[in-house]
Amino acid sequence: MTGNDSFQNDEKEYSLTVGQFAKLCGTTRDTLRHYYEQKIITPRVDPDNGYHYYSASQISSFFFITTMRQAGCSIQEIRDTINSSSKEAITKLANSKILDMQRELFLINKKISALHLGMWILNTYEEHGYNKVYVGDIPDISVSKTPIRNSDSAYHTADIAADISEHLFKASGNGALSTFPTGVTIGYENLIKKHYVYNNIVSLSFLPADEMDTQKLPSNRVVACYHEHNSSDIEKTYAKMVSYIKRNDLTPLSDLYSVSLINLYNKEKQHTYFKYLFICIA
Repeated sequence: MTGNDSFQNDEKEYSLTVGQFAKLCGTTRDTLRHYYEQKIITPRVDPDNGYHYYSASQISSFFFITTMRQAGCSIQEIRDTINSSSKEAITKLANSKILDMQRELFLINKKISALHLGMWILNTYEEHGYNKVYVGDIPDISVSKTPIRNSDSAYHTADIAADISEHLFKASGNGALSTFPTGVTIGYENLIKKHYVYNNIVSLSFLPADEMDTQKLPSNRVVACYHEHNSSDIEKTYAKMVSYIKRNDLTPLSDLYSVSLINLYNKEKQHTYFKYLFICIA
């Protein structure tokens, strides 16, 4: 084949103008110019007038590049992969981006799960109201825990500030953990003794437990109560829950979980909050 024959074949294959190719790909001339300058999708350049022409076969290349860009690849990564002409290089890059996107998807699902759980707690409150101890069923919930170092003196939030910080730091560095909703636990034996000290910082999630950073609650059946900040002393609510368990001959399976969902202002513009309290039972 002569050089002239090769040029004529190129003319036949590379016959789409920049405008036509841009329209087929749903892109802009500027994007095509940028990709040309970066040497990741190269048109035929007419030696007589300098016009650019593309091949229909390059449409798949354009969408490959677009997909990789959306997956977080840099122009440099794409250029290196294309220029290597290696299946292994493409596979390695694609797999790394798939892992990145799977992690991103997990984090998005974790945020969605956190909001669903928060809304479930709010909606359940509307059904039961404040300071009424009741038995109910809860969905599958997984828990992440950070033990409190000095639990014998952990009576107030101020006493466990360092432990809360550690828990949140651990959660921020580990996609398996959740930072919302977050609360504390009180050991059931201490609850009976009216020794109301915290023993764990906890976060709850609707995502399945991984049995490493998160564990499933021991039961979906709970004795629960909502406590409002401006109502009776929370220690009275603790005592009511213990009394309810004993009076009804129930078997506790967990510590008492105390989850502060959100701080609010009431109609009188007074600062308030409510806690969701529950103990898993057999």
